Amino acid sequence: MSVENKKKTPLYVEVYKKLFKLINEGVYPIGNKLPSEQELSKMMNVSRMTLRQALGFLKEDGYIETIHGQGNFIKQNVNVRSVGLEKIDNTVFQCCTEMIDDIDAYFEVSFSDDSDYIRKIFNRDSAVIIRFNRWYKCKNKIVAHAFTMFPSETASQYQMNLNDHHSVLKILEEDIHMLIHSSTIEIKFTESVPPSSHYELRSNNNLFVLLIENIYDSMGNVVLKNKIYIPSELSSVKINRINK
Repeated sequence: MSVENKKKTPLYVEVYKKLFKLINEGVYPIGNKLPSEQELSKMMNVSRMTLRQALGFLKEDGYIETIHGQGNFIKQNVNVRSVGLEKIDNTVFQCCTEMIDDIDAYFEVSFSDDSDYIRKIFNRDSAVIIRFNRWYKCKNKIVAHAFTMFPSETASQYQMNLNDHHSVLKILEEDIHMLIHSSTIEIKFTESVPPSSHYELRSNNNLFVLLIENIYDSMGNVVLKNKIYIPSELSSVKINRINK
């Protein structure tokens, strides 16, 4: 079975990400005031209502604060650059420097054709395997590719309705990061990406960052495996380390 799906990111989420990136890059420094809502809505080409939704999430996440009668300010006590791969989140969004505004997805459910390989990855026998491909876009350009594989038991464990590919995509893109216990990421480089008849991910120097991610439940079982490909010139892999 195969299903093609195109998911559009909500506009306020796009605005949130654009503003966060501007803050993170120091365009709007810590402690400084953001432009007025009128200026920002014009700059982002969105309505005031959409902008206020994005600002509301920035406020909830602790990046800005509103001072009555003065406007919105970047909080003095926040270090937005401190978050890297040490925080479990959507790895593509964490490592791709482009502003992703659309996702094309395709998934298939099939019987396992290599039981030894499946057992090695998931430490269990599973007759049915779900394979999920996602292509991430910025202004209609493919900027990243993720291949996800998991057994049917994972679909049951996280209540995925395989007949509703929109909900499966939402779980893989958003919900799974709040439901899992832990993950490991292996960082490699490769000169090739999986072939596709409809999509092409290109790199200016024919080099891609390959992130191999295993996602674990609270019992230590691998419930899902991601292989993420990002052109090296569009990637930024950051891990913050401290002495204890």
